[in-house]
Amino acid sequence: MFDTIIVGGGPAGLSAALHLAFHKRSVLVIDRRSGPLFYTLTELWNVPGFVAQTGVQIQKTMKLEAEKAGAKIVSGSVSQVSGRAGQFVLETTKGEKFEAKTLLLATGVARHHPLISGGYEPFLKYAAKGNTYYCPDCESPELLGKDIVVIGVAGANSAVAEAAPLAEFASRVRLLLTGGTEFKPEFEAKRQKLNLEVIEGQIASVDGAKGMVRALILEDGTRVEADGFYISSPKVPRTDLAKQLGLQLAPKGHIKTAWRGQVQLEGAADGEFLAGVWAAGDVQPQTQQVSIAAGSGNIAAVMIDQYLQKLESRSLGHRTNLEVGA
Repeated sequence: MFDTIIVGGGPAGLSAALHLAFHKRSVLVIDRRSGPLFYTLTELWNVPGFVAQTGVQIQKTMKLEAEKAGAKIVSGSVSQVSGRAGQFVLETTKGEKFEAKTLLLATGVARHHPLISGGYEPFLKYAAKGNTYYCPDCESPELLGKDIVVIGVAGANSAVAEAAPLAEFASRVRLLLTGGTEFKPEFEAKRQKLNLEVIEGQIASVDGAKGMVRALILEDGTRVEADGFYISSPKVPRTDLAKQLGLQLAPKGHIKTAWRGQVQLEGAADGEFLAGVWAAGDVQPQTQQVSIAAGSGNIAAVMIDQYLQKLESRSLGHRTNLEVGA
């Protein structure tokens, strides 16, 4: 029986694990290793304490710190969750079962990559490794003076919306629409105001090497070259476990939370939170940045620790409870 099980080992989950383990809580992190930081080889410039480090370096450092504090981190994919505050039961796809008094869902989002000849796998060797970008709030300043192509995987309107902040820095921004091609009037007006050229077509292949994309080759033979390629794609919250628990979801499918990560059952009155469960990170309806995810994880962890304090008062500092010579 763990004090807390955290589902998801990204910045939110690891930040929460560090705080709880530091407070001598028994913490288990179950992580499926699908978060973007595991595969991000580009340097990040807006993460305090980690400026100019790659996503992979940040991920490894946060994991090591949580483990040194005492958190247990295992690889696995949680498929089932049941129970209530004091005794939650989680089962993985391998049939492993774990129990905990409290639960933190830091399951993140699933990001869609551009399709290359109908499949997304060929693009993975370029994703977040060289000159591909995914977050306007995180990366726009890196595009200063560059020629950028926005690959509209989700649709025309979202491509315009995400191109707008990029256009403040880039010398040129074009839209390559591989998904929907129809603009709502307000988005067409914005496209024209920003002078965004539109290219339509499906990607047949990528000309690139060592994580760098030189050009996208379309099915009609068109070669689309640029300094960098921004991916405008759906980011679908991973809420399978939230749905099993009956949690209330936000309009775009994220887990609806209060500012401290508290969750509600579907149909519950505002302020009527489900005991023993919190959510943190990108699965919440918030801006997807490493520092924001980590902060939300830390806030949830503080609340979890305070909740556990009310369940049972400990006497960790008493001499009989200390290890002699530690």
